[in-house]
Amino acid sequence: METDVASHPKFLVNRDIVLISGQMLNDRYWTSKQYISHELIKQNRVLYVEANYSFGKLIQGLMGKSWPVTIFGKLKKEASGIDVLTPPPRLPWRNHFKWIGRLNQAILGWKIRKAIGELNYEKPIIWTFLHQTAKVIEGISHSGAIYHCVDDWPELLPMAKMGNSEQIKRDEWALIIRVGTIFTVSDKLLSHYQLPVGKVHFIPNGVDTTLFNPDDLPGTVLTEMSNLPRPIIGFSGSLGRWIDIDLIIQTARSFPAASVVIIGLNEKNPETQKLAGEKNIHFLGMKSRSEVPNYIREFDVCLMPFARTSVGQGLLPLKLFEYLSMGKPIIATNSGSLEIFRDVLYLADDSSMFIQQVKLAISEVDTSLVRKRREKAHEYSWPARIQAYDSAISQSIDSIKIN
Repeated sequence: METDVASHPKFLVNRDIVLISGQMLNDRYWTSKQYISHELIKQNRVLYVEANYSFGKLIQGLMGKSWPVTIFGKLKKEASGIDVLTPPPRLPWRNHFKWIGRLNQAILGWKIRKAIGELNYEKPIIWTFLHQTAKVIEGISHSGAIYHCVDDWPELLPMAKMGNSEQIKRDEWALIIRVGTIFTVSDKLLSHYQLPVGKVHFIPNGVDTTLFNPDDLPGTVLTEMSNLPRPIIGFSGSLGRWIDIDLIIQTARSFPAASVVIIGLNEKNPETQKLAGEKNIHFLGMKSRSEVPNYIREFDVCLMPFARTSVGQGLLPLKLFEYLSMGKPIIATNSGSLEIFRDVLYLADDSSMFIQQVKLAISEVDTSLVRKRREKAHEYSWPARIQAYDSAISQSIDSIKIN
């Protein structure tokens, strides 16, 4: 169950916080890391540690590609007040070989300690999203350490040929026993381990209810979609191997008069090549964070067609909350993780039921359901998430005291 946000003393106030993200702060499309940082900065000092890309991507950057070129790393302050550390590049194969992972952590830890000293941070809270940071945390004098688990790394990274599952598990376990608090965005994550009692708190992702507010969107005309036949069946997000591409194609073929619109990033999923052969599937590419709500507004219904894999079964992605905030009908492949949202979803146990649920969603006429979905989204606003994190940290501290 999700952590209760009952009355607890506020912990995340007037703190120095180092958030180890693994993603650039100004990426076109934000994840929970950027949203959390921008909430935390309102009452704390925040050092946001960006991705330490590989030397391969550094070379691509030197050749004019879009990767940041920071051979020795750099420290800067954003207009938001967030301090940003871009680390130097890391060595490849960090998730294959223990010694490479240790060396990368040593370099990253040294740069973080140097930044902490320059910024005069005092015993910061270390809030890491990276599974391979136990040694980084060990080398920093801190007042608390948090592991925020957002993906099933032992399954996901090997799927992308980015590591050995057993080595990833060893690194993640080292982190689990090092930190005092663990957040998971799905209750299916970290199921590989016997987890310490009192440490783990299931807190789903959130949504920027101001950005994803259909009442406040400008009247932007999307020329890419203005002439598409309706209904528009939409998908927003990454097309990773956890997405059932065949189910998207089956949906398109089941509704030949409709338009299936996809916005997002192709995560090197070879299955996406099949989409090109479907006349009513329109892949519009990745859109910036500010553009996404305008596209979702044009969707008549929204898809979450997850593959029936261990990764797919554990997903509770940002797109769920963004769809809800826009009030859109959502059709999703059923999983244990989504059960708590059954009252605001069209869940399907198999592909045949998925198509039937799409049909029901398209024909939806009850306007009260739009309001119900938007109200549900507000429960998961980012300020509400910060309150949940604050409560969880306090509970972890209380648990340590009791034990």
